[in-house]
Amino acid sequence: MTTRLKIIVSDSSVLMDLAKVRLLEATVALPFEFMIPDVMLATELLDLGSYHPSELVGLGFRKGQLDGTGTRQASIYFRQHRQHLSLNDCFAWRLAERHAGILMTGDGKLRQIASSAGVEVHGTLWAIELMMKHATCPRDRLIEALDCLDRDPLVRLPKSALRALRSKFVAGR
Repeated sequence: MTTRLKIIVSDSSVLMDLAKVRLLEATVALPFEFMIPDVMLATELLDLGSYHPSELVGLGFRKGQLDGTGTRQASIYFRQHRQHLSLNDCFAWRLAERHAGILMTGDGKLRQIASSAGVEVHGTLWAIELMMKHATCPRDRLIEALDCLDRDPLVRLPKSALRALRSKFVAGR
């Protein structure tokens, strides 16, 4: 019997954070199936630093697509939450929901709304902690990545949680 890997649907904010510190390869090495909404790749300008959006599938990310019913539901979510969420946010939320997967996002409103709808939600720091746990990236490299994210004024990760994770890694835990 084959065990199906849990699907993680990523939005753009997490991808951009992980790309900034060159952790996309360590991410897809985790024991999950990573999915990116196809509409996000087609319509959203992703600043992935030294990566190009077209490389994501080659790295191991899968393009996620919604059928007509899923697209309609994402559109309903958008109409209900348009003051806080983009249409692409709603596609990522619906894709995670459709696959009974995890939504990986750094968007606070998306996290709150999807979580209250019963979707499991995590972010960049959770992914980095998993990289340590599953040894998909050396500890020193993860500490360096956390330092880089901490110094970057465009990164909106909670500083206290980021620094606590860094301290945990430095202590070897």
